[in-house]
Amino acid sequence: MRVDLYDKDFNKIDLSPFNVYTTNFILDSPSPTHERQEISGQHGSITLGTKLGGRPMTVTFHIEAVDMYDFPLVRNEIFKVLNGLEFIYIVDKREPGKRWKVKVEAAYDIVPIGLVFAQFDISFMSDSPFCESVGTTTDDYTFDAGVWQIGQGLLAEDDFIFTHTTDAFSIYNPGDVIINPRSIHTPLTIEVKVGVTSSNHTLTLTNTSTGDIWTYTGATTAGQVIVLKNVECLLGGASVALKTNYGLMTLKPGYNQFTKSSNISEVKFINRFYYV
Repeated sequence: MRVDLYDKDFNKIDLSPFNVYTTNFILDSPSPTHERQEISGQHGSITLGTKLGGRPMTVTFHIEAVDMYDFPLVRNEIFKVLNGLEFIYIVDKREPGKRWKVKVEAAYDIVPIGLVFAQFDISFMSDSPFCESVGTTTDDYTFDAGVWQIGQGLLAEDDFIFTHTTDAFSIYNPGDVIINPRSIHTPLTIEVKVGVTSSNHTLTLTNTSTGDIWTYTGATTAGQVIVLKNVECLLGGASVALKTNYGLMTLKPGYNQFTKSSNISEVKFINRFYYV
């Protein structure tokens, strides 16, 4: 098997009992789109920005049915699980620590050869130009955990700590791209635990590497957890965004140096990592 397939809840889709196997996996390169503008009276143009499109990929499948009557049953099983209605995940077995969230992109033909054999390609599309780590910051940082791999930019265990109580700490992003909670493709959750009870207090969290600053001003109770979930700021499930500066944290690739105010007792980062 060249790839493993998983459903939207990351449960493995096992087609081997039907004698269906994958024999090839082709991942297209990133597809940049540049926004350019010409300047009157000057040669050429200037590039205003660049974005990456979704990522197409192709998986080759092989069928070896028991007999001519078994073939349509196997075909129908494939149609049932690979029909494009739901997202699935593709994991290249050569890179078991990364996964692509995809949908079947187009129709495909399963034509029998000698009544029981078939080989066919299915095109998939990832809305995101990036694959994501199978593991998250809450998983054990060991290869025995089965969610990490060589080639993910991982460093020593001391650098892979995402819950901190000191007023100055670092967060390491081993991925290729910025984790920006404004993007649906790079979500980020930060849990900020309040350390003091007060009728009016200001909590501050700063990423000094990127200049991002988040503040909350209002009544606090020691032990409360304020959750920065993507662009939301929640306390007890209710939005408290009006009590903040609307600041958001991003994580650039590599080390991110943070400071927190002393009235924050703990900060916890929950996220995956993203790769081109």
